[in-house]
Amino acid sequence: MLLGLILGSFLNVCIYRIPRGESIVTPPSHCPKCGKRIRFYDNIPVLSYLLLRGRCRFCRCSISLRYPTVELFTGLLFIAAFAKFGYTWMTPKALVMVCFLVTISAIDLEHQIIPFCLSIPGLVVGLASGFLPSVSFVDGLFGALAGAGFVLLAWLLWRYVLARIFRHFGVDQKEGMGGGDLPFAAMIGGFLGLKNTGVALFAAVVAGVIIGLIMRAAGKARRGQQIPFGPFLALGALVGLFFGSEIFNWYLSLTLG
Repeated sequence: MLLGLILGSFLNVCIYRIPRGESIVTPPSHCPKCGKRIRFYDNIPVLSYLLLRGRCRFCRCSISLRYPTVELFTGLLFIAAFAKFGYTWMTPKALVMVCFLVTISAIDLEHQIIPFCLSIPGLVVGLASGFLPSVSFVDGLFGALAGAGFVLLAWLLWRYVLARIFRHFGVDQKEGMGGGDLPFAAMIGGFLGLKNTGVALFAAVVAGVIIGLIMRAAGKARRGQQIPFGPFLALGALVGLFFGSEIFNWYLSLTLG
């Protein structure tokens, strides 16, 4: 938990600085409003946010709720990874994957972009993790191809079929997939392997449809408004990571009797 909280604090730095083209190393952590350097005792994950009541010590400007949310969520996912995989090679693999998922999905939620400087290295790390004991590189490679292929097919279907249907009925719809979704999906496949990637993609689509309908029913999303798909891919990836094998085997038991 503690390791997750600490790394969650660093992920917040990445989430804020990478889309702005800033270094994640220098300068030290500072308030984005007044520029004052954050003291070490004001940079304790979650606790400092609560003690400061969500405001900067110096300028009293509000601190985004994203900071404690990312820290807490990362910490909880680290606990889940240790509980699921124990002292095996899957645990460090899962922890690294969680860091990429949290960072990329938070950036996509805030800026509606998935930086290649995260997804491409993530893909390389995911494939390289296939050389760990008891993990298959070939499985990761097929998973990466499946993830990329899914996004490519979805984009082609949207561009040449669904978009034309919407235009025929006078409905203006934006692109169904962004350019960053393809390497992100490939990265997820590289970490998960083929079977778990299938579960992850299915879960991502289901979550995207359900949450999209709920947002529109609640008036939180307008017709034609683009909803970032990265967070749904990340959510599906977590389902595939923690429950992929069980879901896949359950599905086989139903289809094969």
